[in-house]
Amino acid sequence: MTKAMTETFDRLLKLAGDFVERQKGAWDHTAWLGFLEEVQKKGIELTGDMERYIGLVLETMKKVYNASTSIDGIKNVMMEMSSQTADFVKKTRGVWNQTDGEAFLKELRQKGLNLNEDMMSYFGGVLEAVKGIYSSISKSSDKKPDA
Repeated sequence: MTKAMTETFDRLLKLAGDFVERQKGAWDHTAWLGFLEEVQKKGIELTGDMERYIGLVLETMKKVYNASTSIDGIKNVMMEMSSQTADFVKKTRGVWNQTDGEAFLKELRQKGLNLNEDMMSYFGGVLEAVKGIYSSISKSSDKKPDA
């Protein structure tokens, strides 16, 4: 994945976390379309697959947001979750096994991201959805000729 694609990936995950936090874990179809428009205005080209994976990321982040026991710290949770997930997926290039995933979740807890069992389960969903975005961005960069 090129540097530009990596930056797009990071920016997209940050936008997703910001959206869920800004919407306080609830939105309608109009807000969803507004989010997609915001993403495109940031110069991120969306394919059908990417839209589907972004939707999965938002829905699973929503579950984490709504399962949070402390709304005061949810912004930090969303930002940290987006950042750490992006780093993990890039480091593994979107390929990991169950042991790697469990080690990553344990590492998040050690870094102070307090996720209860429900949130950990939802976070696993976030991780899988982010993997889909990573794969879609990688595929789209493979199709583009080098400049």
